[in-house]
Amino acid sequence: MPVRLSTHKTVLIVEDDLDIRQAIAEFLREAGLWVVEAEDGQDAFAKLNYLRRRCLILLDLLMPRMDGFEFLRRLKEHPDAPKFPVLVLSAHASVETAEHYPGVVGTLPKPFNVRTLLTWVDALC
Repeated sequence: MPVRLSTHKTVLIVEDDLDIRQAIAEFLREAGLWVVEAEDGQDAFAKLNYLRRRCLILLDLLMPRMDGFEFLRRLKEHPDAPKFPVLVLSAHASVETAEHYPGVVGTLPKPFNVRTLLTWVDALC
C-alpha cells in the first residue's frame, strides 16, 4: 500500500504506452495525487495550460508525433516553464542526456521500481 501524499497536486504523465501510463496513473492516484494523462508530447503540450496545482511532469522520451526531446525543447519556451519540473522516465539509451535540458530535475531509467518513483514524486510534490 503506497504512502499517501498531500492531495490536490497534479502530475502530468506523458507516455505513449497505454499500459505503462495507466499503471503509473493508478499508482499515483492511490497516493492521493491528481493525474492528467497524455499519449505523446503534442497531447501533453496542449494540456499544460489546464493543469491546476501542477507539481511534476513524468516524461517518456520515445513517442510518436512529438517525442520527449522535442517536448523539452518547446517547454523551455513556455511562459510558465519554471513551474514545470520534469522527471524523465525512459528506456532510451541516452536517458541521462535529458538532464541537460532546462526543467529536468532527474531521470529514472525503465524499468523502474515504483517505490523509487514515489520517492521522486514525494520530494517534488
